[in-house]
Formats: sequence, C-alpha cells, structure tokens
Amino acid sequence: MQQKRTDLVLGAAILTIVSAAFVASIGYMGTYQYLALLDYYGSSMASEVLGFLIFGILGIISAAFALTGSMFMLQRKRFKTSMLGIIFPLVSVIGTYITIQQYSYGLTDTLLFNEPVAVIVTIMSILLRFKSKAEFT
Repeated sequence: MQQKRTDLVLGAAILTIVSAAFVASIGYMGTYQYLALLDYYGSSMASEVLGFLIFGILGIISAAFALTGSMFMLQRKRFKTSMLGIIFPLVSVIGTYITIQQYSYGLTDTLLFNEPVAVIVTIMSILLRFKSKAEFT
C-alpha cells in the first residue's frame, strides 16, 4: 500500500534551506571580516581576528550540511542524514556565539538579527521533520 505523502517534508526542507541561508550569511560575514582585517592590519593581528575565521568556516560548513540534508528530505531518503543536516545550523549558531564571547568582539548585537531567526526556523524544521518521519524510506 502506498504511503500518503504530506507537505510536512516539503515544509521542513524549505525551512532547512532558509536556515542554511542565514547560517551561510553569518559564515560569509565572518570570513570576509577575517580577510579584511588581515589585509588592513597584516599578519601580526592574525591571532586576534582568528575568531572571525572560526565562526565563518563553521557557518559555511554547517550551511553545506543543511543543504545536503534538505536535498535528502526532498527525496524522502536517509532520515538520519537529513536530521543531521537540520541540526548543523544549531551547532553553528552555538559555535558563533561562543566564539564571539571568547574573543570579546562585541558583535553580539549585530548577529542578533540572524541568529534567532536561524534558531527558530531550525526548531520549526525539526518539529516538521519528526511529524513526517513515517514518509522516509
């Protein structure tokens, strides 16, 4: 008997893609800021601006995993891999917050525009994902 398909998986995949976009933008901002500061101050400041590179790369890698997970969701395959793709943006948000606090950059107010949206959208995606668990092969 054919399993009835709902739009919950599609909604979860779209929310994961939106979350990946927010996390990727944070990653791009961090990487760009790192390169700009290195260009301006030179390599003598590399250890002070390393945090930008850390959360930049973390954001970009997390976005790549989130996009991969959303593609598996759209195909309704590999439940665990798609769930991992949903969780990576949360890891990126936590890692970005920890890095900014550790390096005392004072950018927490700037990132407050992207971070809560990424968290809320990711949580909504997780909820939709669990409701549609039966649709995966």
